[in-house]
Amino acid sequence: MSVHINAIRARLLSRHFLIIIFDLLASGVAFISGYLTIIGYPVILDVPYIINQIVYFIIVANFIFLLFKPYRGSWRYVSIPDLQLIMVSAGVTISAYIAGMFLLTRGENIPRSVVVLSFIYLVLIMAGARLAYRIMVERIVQFPSLAGGVRRQTSLVLLCGSSDKAESFIRTTRRDSNSQFSVVGIIDDSRANLGRTIQGVKVLGTLGTLDVVIAKLKSRGLEINEVVVAEATMTKARLRKIFDCANSLSLKVSRIPDLDEIADLTGNLLVEPKPVELEDLLERPEVKPNASDTLRLIEGKVVLITGAGGSIGSELCRQIATFIPRQLIITDHSEFHLYKLDKELREKYPDAEIISLVVDVRDRVRVSHVLARFVPEVIFHAAALKHVPLMEENPLEAVKTNVLGTRNVADAALEHRAATFIMISTDKAVNPTSIMGATKRAAEAYCQSLDVMSEYTRFKTVRFGNVLGSNGSVVPRFQEQIASGGPVTVTHPEIVRYFMTIPEAVTLLLQASAHAHHGQDERGKIMVLDMGKPVRIVDLATRLIQLAGYRPWVDIDIVFTGLRPGEKLYEELFDAKEMPERHTEECYVVASSRTVDSRLVEKTMQEMESCLLWEDTIRTIELLAHIVPEYRKEHLSSASTIAAVIEKESKTSSISTIDIYHKY
Repeated sequence: MSVHINAIRARLLSRHFLIIIFDLLASGVAFISGYLTIIGYPVILDVPYIINQIVYFIIVANFIFLLFKPYRGSWRYVSIPDLQLIMVSAGVTISAYIAGMFLLTRGENIPRSVVVLSFIYLVLIMAGARLAYRIMVERIVQFPSLAGGVRRQTSLVLLCGSSDKAESFIRTTRRDSNSQFSVVGIIDDSRANLGRTIQGVKVLGTLGTLDVVIAKLKSRGLEINEVVVAEATMTKARLRKIFDCANSLSLKVSRIPDLDEIADLTGNLLVEPKPVELEDLLERPEVKPNASDTLRLIEGKVVLITGAGGSIGSELCRQIATFIPRQLIITDHSEFHLYKLDKELREKYPDAEIISLVVDVRDRVRVSHVLARFVPEVIFHAAALKHVPLMEENPLEAVKTNVLGTRNVADAALEHRAATFIMISTDKAVNPTSIMGATKRAAEAYCQSLDVMSEYTRFKTVRFGNVLGSNGSVVPRFQEQIASGGPVTVTHPEIVRYFMTIPEAVTLLLQASAHAHHGQDERGKIMVLDMGKPVRIVDLATRLIQLAGYRPWVDIDIVFTGLRPGEKLYEELFDAKEMPERHTEECYVVASSRTVDSRLVEKTMQEMESCLLWEDTIRTIELLAHIVPEYRKEHLSSASTIAAVIEKESKTSSISTIDIYHKY
C-alpha cells in the first residue's frame, strides 16, 4: 500500500515539476515577446543587460508561481477560477519584478509598454495552453487522427432541457474517451432558448416539434437513438409526457438523475443517464415523509421484524437501520434470504447491532422464546404467504402462516409487554374472494381484538396495496416475458390494482406506524396508506414493453388469459363498515374499526388448530368464514367444493393439484 501511495505521489510531483518548467519558460517567452513587439529584432540585442533582465524575470516568476501554485490546476478541467489564478499570478509577477528592478536600477531600460505586454503575453500563453489542451481532450471525437484514425461508435442523442445538467452532460461526454453518447442537439419548451447554444450544441426545437427535429436530423444522415432528459425540475407528469412523445417516434428515453438520487457513476462520466423506470411514470403524488415521527418510534429501541427476508421485510430492515435502533432483530424462516439480508446490513451499517435468527412464526414455542430473550419494544410483523393463486391451492398453509402465525407473534408480544406491534396487511383483506385475503383479514381481526383489550401493548394494523418489484409480483413476471420475446399475459383487460414502490410503501408504513393513537376509543382501528389512483394492469404491461424499447401489440403482444382462482377485478381499500375517519399528514387514512368478538376469534382459532392437525381443509375454510363473514358464501362454497375434490382426486388420480384447481 505504501509503495502504491509513493508511486502516486511521485507521479504527482513529476507532473507539477513539468508544469512549473512550462510556466517559467512561458514567463521568459512573454518577457522577450514584450520587447520584440516594441523594439523588434535585432534591436533587442542592444538593450543593456537584456539577458540579466530575462533571468531576473524568470526567478521572480518562479517564486510567485510557488506561492500562488497555478500549477496545481488540472489542465483537463481548466475553468474560470484557474484562469483567475493565472491572471493574479501574472499580475503579481509583473508587480514584483518592477518593484525589484526599481530598487536595483531605478527601472532603467524597462519601457512601461514592455511591462504591460509581458503581462498580456504571459496570461495568453499560460491560459491558452491549458484551454487548448482541454479543447483537444473534449473534442477528440471530432479528430479521428488523434484517436488512432478510428472514430468511436457512439449513440446519437438529443437532450431535453437547456439546464446545468445539459451543460455538464455535454462536457463530460466529450471529455470521457469511453462515453457512448454524442449529443447532436437540444429540445427545450422555452421558445426564448430556440437557436441558442450550450457548449456549441444548438437548441433545435420544442418537445411539440420533436418529430420535425428528428426528421431534419435524419435528412442530414443523423439517426437519433435516444432522448436524454436533462430538465432542472421535472414532475412525473412532465416525464410521462416526454416519454410518450419520444416513444411515439420509437426513441429510447433516459434521464440524468438529481444529486440526491443514487446513480451509477462510471469512469469520468459524472452525470451518467439512467433508464426511465416504471415508478417514474406512475400517477402518484410525491411523498414527503416526516422522519422525526419515525425517529421517535425507532431510535434507541429494540426492534424485531418477522419475515425480514421478504420484499417488504428487507426494505423495513434497511430503513429502520438508518434510525439507529438499539438492537435490530431480523427473523425469517428462509436461511438463504436471512443470510443475504444479514450480509447486506452488516456491510451498510457496521455500527448497528444486528441479530439474525431463523424463526418460523408457526412455531409458537420458538417465537415466545425469542421474544422472552430479547424483549423487543417494537415489532413489525411482515411474515406471510401472499401469492393468491398458490394459496388457493394450499389453503391450510395460508391459515397456518397468516392466521395462526400472526396469533403466535401477537400473543408473544402481549405476553412480553412489547410497546408496539405493527401488523402489515393488504387490500386483499377487504371483502376477500381468496384464501389469502381471508386469512389476512382474520389476522387483522385478531390484532384488532387484542388492541381493544390490551392495557399496555398497542396493536396497529397498516394496510396497503401492491408494491412494484416484490417477490412474485406481476412486474418481474412481465419483464421476464418481455425479455423472452413475449407475449405478455394479463388476466383481464379491465383488472386494476393499487401500486407503489417498495421504498415508498415502507416509508409510509413507518410514518403511519409512528402515529400515536390516544384514548380507548381509537383502539382497533386500521391505517390505510394513500395508494393514489388504481392502475390498469394492461396499462402497466404496455408501459413495461415501451420501457424495454418495443411497441405494444406490434413487437410484443399482450394476451388475456382470464381471472385466476381467488382473483378480483377491483381491489378495495375499505370495507363498507370501515368508513375513513380522517386523513392524517397526507400519507394514510384512519379507518373506523369493525366490531370483533375476541372470544369468537380465539375459540375459532383453537378449533382451526385441531382441523389443521387432521388436514381437514373443508372445516378449516368454514371456520375461517366464521371470523371473516364477508368471505362470501359463493366463494366459500366454491373453495369447499374444490377442497373436497382435491382430497378425493389426489388420492385416486395422478393429476397434479394445480391441474385440479385449474380444472374447476
